Amino acid sequence: MHDHRPGATPGGARLEPMALEVRHPTAGGPEGCGGGRHERVLRIERNACVAAVSDDDSADRFLARLLGDDARLLGDDARLLGDGDRLSEHGTPDCCCGTSGTPGMSKASGPPGASGAVSVAVYGVDPRTDPEAVRRLVGVVPEGMPLPEAPVHDALVAAARQRGLPADTAAERATDLTDALDLRAVERTPVAELTPGQRSRAALGCALLHVPRLLLLSRPLDDVDSVSEKILCRVLGRYTASTGTVVFSTRSRDVARRVTDRLVTVRGGEVRCDCLPTAR
Repeated sequence: MHDHRPGATPGGARLEPMALEVRHPTAGGPEGCGGGRHERVLRIERNACVAAVSDDDSADRFLARLLGDDARLLGDDARLLGDGDRLSEHGTPDCCCGTSGTPGMSKASGPPGASGAVSVAVYGVDPRTDPEAVRRLVGVVPEGMPLPEAPVHDALVAAARQRGLPADTAAERATDLTDALDLRAVERTPVAELTPGQRSRAALGCALLHVPRLLLLSRPLDDVDSVSEKILCRVLGRYTASTGTVVFSTRSRDVARRVTDRLVTVRGGEVRCDCLPTAR
């Protein structure tokens, strides 16, 4: 049988790992399937821009579970996809999400309570076995966008130093990102005095300093002014075109459709993977 997953060759060999892959095993299946291994899978391909959309804070909780403690991905007991979650299956080559199961089995979810341990891979790296490698691969804007209490440029430098960058490199990258995010006019302004749009830009700058390959961003485009939205979209567009993948939460489907490739709907704590093409 051929493997039709993104990143697979017709012969079934994987060309390259997904940017982010989350697997939630379940035991058994619908009546008549005879049991067996079954799992729900969320796959996000390289150089994609994906929005996790919810009307409440469910999408933020989804990202928080990915991030775990200290911006690490997944503790051993983390659960991303609850027992009642449903993932849509799509056969298009560029679809990032789907389900998989034992050959011959229906790919519907198993019964509640049949879940196993969730596993995550970031560009093929398991955060439970190599957390430091994953930290190098991931850039984060957590909920609330916490920033060092300092002027913008100094906050960027401090964030870079916390990532282990040498002083000269930290200063150089902070300057480059100040320009790219159009923050030069406020680079000496304390972060506490920034507008929501400026703060979102500064937080994105902190996430980009170590040149990660996966960005996990909490509501970077919500409640920002039109100028900031345009700048953020431009920077994220360049990033996905050249460097890596973006997953961000939002409460606005309009924003998601304008700037992303795919939507993942999070509702009532459950992940609904619409995998819908957007206007982008």
